[in-house]
Amino acid sequence: MLKKIEYILSTEFDAWGVARIEPIDEEIARLKEWIAHNYHGEMQYMTRNIELRANPCELLPNAKSMIMVLMNYYPHQWQSDSQPRIAAYAYGNDYHHIIKSKLTKIAEEINNITPHQYAVFCDSAPVMERTWAVRAGLGWIGRNGMLVNPKLGTFTFIGTLITTLELEPSKPMENHCGTCRRCINACPTKAILENKTIDARRCLSYQTIEKRGDIDENLIDLAGKTLYGCDCCQLACPWNRFAHPHNHPELMPIEGIFEIDWTTISRSKFNHQLKFSPMQRAGLKKIKERYTQIIEKEKEKELKIET
Repeated sequence: MLKKIEYILSTEFDAWGVARIEPIDEEIARLKEWIAHNYHGEMQYMTRNIELRANPCELLPNAKSMIMVLMNYYPHQWQSDSQPRIAAYAYGNDYHHIIKSKLTKIAEEINNITPHQYAVFCDSAPVMERTWAVRAGLGWIGRNGMLVNPKLGTFTFIGTLITTLELEPSKPMENHCGTCRRCINACPTKAILENKTIDARRCLSYQTIEKRGDIDENLIDLAGKTLYGCDCCQLACPWNRFAHPHNHPELMPIEGIFEIDWTTISRSKFNHQLKFSPMQRAGLKKIKERYTQIIEKEKEKELKIET
């Protein structure tokens, strides 16, 4: 049965593994400590549903296994350095819907092989996805808090299929970061602390997506041309030398996304061209305000050079 399931998964995803549902007390304790330090900033949703995060059976009664999947999104084409930077995950359409749709289809195909109850998630429920991905043998957690897969690197989306089937669990990998600190050194705002802890309040992804209002004043000069999200720590990771462009047509860049004039784009064009983009999460107002900050800082640099 597992071989048949593996074949079905291989038609849609780049890597997959199985974790047996067991207590994750250590990870939950780390989460509570992280929240206690207020590292979550304005992300109040991180403080809710701790019980659900601790036990997937609260999401699906009688659940036995977590089928975890990875979808490579390493881009075929990168933005020009002269453009305001958009994180690579936001080049294409919103991955949440793409992965959930694929997982639902797979769960139904599995149901045709052997009946089961299931639930599928992708950043859409209080699931400790990286924790379960590690337990499912899909990699380890790097110092930047990202999942590192030895064949795919860090540019992967994680999906979760919780099932009542009792499947043979995969073997977890050892952590192979060693003494490397490249991601820590690459973070422009020093958001990566020791012990794989991220102070989200200083992270440019948080500042440009999750946080309401402008980037904190003390971080503006460090943000450079960052418009939406940040890949600095990922680009520094040596394991990404093994990354390769994805083969998922649905993740290709939205047409014209690299040529958008963020000064003049109207709300109607934004909502039409980027209708299914992750950038809808921040919204046009916040993005345009951030773009204005970038332009103003560039002008300040030019004036300093002239004088």
